[in-house]
Amino acid sequence: MIERIRGILIEKSPTFVVVDVNGVGYGVNISAYTAGKLPEVESEVTLYTNLVVREDSMTLFGFADKTEKDSFIMLLEVNGVGPKLAQRILSGSSPADLLNMIASDNKSALGKIKGLGKKTCEQMVLSLKDKAGAMLQALGDVEGSGITGMGALTGPKMEAVLALHTLGVKDPAAEKAVMKAAEILGDSADAATLIPEALKYL
Repeated sequence: MIERIRGILIEKSPTFVVVDVNGVGYGVNISAYTAGKLPEVESEVTLYTNLVVREDSMTLFGFADKTEKDSFIMLLEVNGVGPKLAQRILSGSSPADLLNMIASDNKSALGKIKGLGKKTCEQMVLSLKDKAGAMLQALGDVEGSGITGMGALTGPKMEAVLALHTLGVKDPAAEKAVMKAAEILGDSADAATLIPEALKYL
């Protein structure tokens, strides 16, 4: 099993990267969360990885940190959640926020993540509530921080932060600016509205 790779980032897109490791280019599927934390092309990068083996394919998924990787593996335990859907779920929320939503039985917040239907949200909470809570405890997260305050980056907020990343704004400045914009404009604001407002606070 390929647990981690370190090499030179030679190609990147919002969902896929190529990392050169001693002359071998590894194609790695990534989430939007990880995409927002990548360095520039031609820089060294380290990704935690999980190799998903099927009868007709082998697909490598990469993660910015161990928490995201553990969350990905946890999601695969849910009936009906495959690797691609798990990747989309992690694109719609930071790992800590996702764990908080599951542990606190917040199905309405989960339902705002693109690609998640009501039945899948219910199954996630039923199957993973205890495990998500244990993972949060290990991380030292405070109870109830999943959908309010810093880090509540789901849907349009996550899109806005990623847009700021493309403009060269790094975290935590990008996250703070978007959260401030969301306070001003309200949670119903879309990414196109949040971005120019967030730029005022950088």
